[in-house]
Amino acid sequence: MIPPYIRKTLPILFLFVCIASCTERIEISTDDAPTRLVIYGYLTTDTMQHDIRITRSAGYFHTESPEGISNATVTISTDDEFIRLRENDTVPGLYQTAPNVFGRSGKTYTLDVHLDFDNDGIPEHYRSSTYLTHINQIDSIALQKSIVFKKMVELLIYAQDLPEDNYYSIFVSINDSILNPTINKFFVLDDEYFNGAYMDGIACYYFDQEEEEEKLELGDKVTLNINAIPKEYATFISQVKRELRGTNPIFSGPPANVETNILCIDPPDGIEVSGFFSAYPSRYADTILQDDFQF
Repeated sequence: MIPPYIRKTLPILFLFVCIASCTERIEISTDDAPTRLVIYGYLTTDTMQHDIRITRSAGYFHTESPEGISNATVTISTDDEFIRLRENDTVPGLYQTAPNVFGRSGKTYTLDVHLDFDNDGIPEHYRSSTYLTHINQIDSIALQKSIVFKKMVELLIYAQDLPEDNYYSIFVSINDSILNPTINKFFVLDDEYFNGAYMDGIACYYFDQEEEEEKLELGDKVTLNINAIPKEYATFISQVKRELRGTNPIFSGPPANVETNILCIDPPDGIEVSGFFSAYPSRYADTILQDDFQF
């Protein structure tokens, strides 16, 4: 993982290179692209209320949240389970399961959405399927002062990796306050260098001790949430982050040129859609900071 202070420096360096090398005036069109249907959500093995968001994409310079689309019929199903989602009473376009819903490893989950996006009086049918894979439990996690990066604390994970190619999304909390909750801050770790081996203290996150929200103090509880996500979802996250880097607003729905696993199946040549539906297993581990790291 590239440390946060390096990631923050790269856009600045790139800007200076562009300023130094550009000698010709370039006209940039700021016309908004046509709005698109965006469907985004996921199902995990956690027992909780799961969300599917259905919105109309906002323009590039639109500063408000994307418009939620109401009156859709939304279901998630397997070969032996049928889950109907209900629209939230106060948030248009937010469709939710009951609070006791959870996904099961080894199952393929299919999302079906019926709605009339183009308002022609005929509902379209959108569908996506995803396989919920397996993941091992986390044995433990630990914290240590980084010997490579100054003023950084490493979060180490101890767990057995599975033999197939795996991609993990990493979420970290300090005292139950998550540090990377939005997609532009998601971190994905692949097992290219430890495939099938034991993760014996692999650094999976770096806490920048010069950043107030990441600064650790004695007695802090640090929680790691690791999820085994499909390769296609890992690619989606990477593409969205690349598209959003340096844009404003930070997130107004996945850009139109990002790959999706959602299709309009009726009519077969119907409206294009953006977003992603995924299902994955989730594991947690926490530790209490007992060392006073001196920098």
